[in-house]
Amino acid sequence: MINLLALAVPALVCTADIGAPTKSVVSLPVVASDSLKAAFEGGQRWTDFYASVTRRKEVWDRAWTSTKIPDSLAARARVAGTWHVLVITEPGCSDSANSVPVLARLAELVPGLDVRLVNSTVGKPWMEAHRTPDGRAATPTVLVLDDAFRIRGCWVEQPKGLQDFWLPIIAAKETGARFEEKMAWYVKDDGREILRELVEVLEGAKRDAPVCRRG
Repeated sequence: MINLLALAVPALVCTADIGAPTKSVVSLPVVASDSLKAAFEGGQRWTDFYASVTRRKEVWDRAWTSTKIPDSLAARARVAGTWHVLVITEPGCSDSANSVPVLARLAELVPGLDVRLVNSTVGKPWMEAHRTPDGRAATPTVLVLDDAFRIRGCWVEQPKGLQDFWLPIIAAKETGARFEEKMAWYVKDDGREILRELVEVLEGAKRDAPVCRRG
């Protein structure tokens, strides 16, 4: 069940400004937010969002059609409970195009996951509050929310296995020259690490021990 508030912004953002480095897994305060509720309820379901995608369409299509959810991970996600999942994304973001369809496939098999998508303008406050290990606000940012729309977990931008080699490339300003290496990593991984990390975030929410996995 996936539901992008107005994708009127140019879909250029995978990352934003540089700030102070953060830990890759961080404990989260549990704070209710009326604005989070409004953002979620105004968000777009996956089927509507996917039908509107024109940028990086071949990447979105590959990730959507190739992703297979292992029964063991689907079972763990079901046991992890019922959650609202807010995804901050942009159609032109290569990380979103590789990761968000994986979450969408998981949600197909887990009725307890109600997923909505918003763009980086709507989601800017939460992107800035949940930065990558090198301090960037980035898409996709995935927030797991409880029934009171409190943040109970998050997953940001990329799985750790990718960030281990990609963050030094960002620091060296070589992302353009080595972009295809990143895309090849996603194809080889075929969503496996993304799925595992997302399920671990859901399990942390279920244990009432919310954490933010930032690569």
